[in-house]
Amino acid sequence: QGEELGLSQVEIGFDDLKDPEAIANWPLTLNRDGARTPLPWCAVSPGLGFSSGKPWLPLGDDHAALTISAQDSDPESMLAFTRTLVALRNDSDALLLGAMRVIEASDQMLVFDRSVPGETMLCVFNLGEAPVRWAPAEPARWQIVAQVGTVDDWALGRFSGYVARTIDQ
Repeated sequence: QGEELGLSQVEIGFDDLKDPEAIANWPLTLNRDGARTPLPWCAVSPGLGFSSGKPWLPLGDDHAALTISAQDSDPESMLAFTRTLVALRNDSDALLLGAMRVIEASDQMLVFDRSVPGETMLCVFNLGEAPVRWAPAEPARWQIVAQVGTVDDWALGRFSGYVARTIDQ
């Protein structure tokens, strides 16, 4: 809950912690409570539409701009991208059932493919601040079918990614 909106990890003070593991290991570990904050539905509603009362965990300071109502009709939003990826996955046997092969996994890049006979999907993500160029072998064989962030001629801007499908199968 929250990844589909691009929600950040919320800083939770010790007095607001609910997670027993986080309480026991304070301040040595990043607690899970920061990723379990209320889902923000509407920026103009009390409690961002989650509740008019005090929620179990605090809302994030930056979550008002990331509410479902703010992203629902924005074709460039994280919510729209998530919906695109879910639909793509549901329509692709390779993404649903295919064998996975990790091509690169580093601090900067995550690249893997999923394949079944007749279909291969390539997933390329720049996880870093710096732009990077990552082209598949034989780029002409691939068509980008989804992307997030800046992707131009196989060059990825910071925190960008794409999913490509082979076009010769």
